[in-house]
Amino acid sequence: MIGVLAVWSLLAWVGYALVDPVLSWLAGTAGSGQGVVAVVDSLNVGGVLGQAKALLRIVVKPAIVVLWAIGALVLIAAPLILPRIGRLLSRLRR
Repeated sequence: MIGVLAVWSLLAWVGYALVDPVLSWLAGTAGSGQGVVAVVDSLNVGGVLGQAKALLRIVVKPAIVVLWAIGALVLIAAPLILPRIGRLLSRLRR
């Protein structure tokens, strides 16, 4: 169980660490005329794009922490809950 929790924590940490580089990469490609960002840039909504990026910076990191905490609680509670669910299902099968 500790190993699974460690892997879950490592995945959350990697995601948390990659938020800033990914958002910076997206911001860097905004002016280079590549893909969907070029279409948004051609619509001249740079202010909106900048606001969306700032909103993502504010929302994504706390969301990763909340998802990690929920996942950790589920992983910790799973050994307690799964046997009860198994007993309940075996009673329903009879």
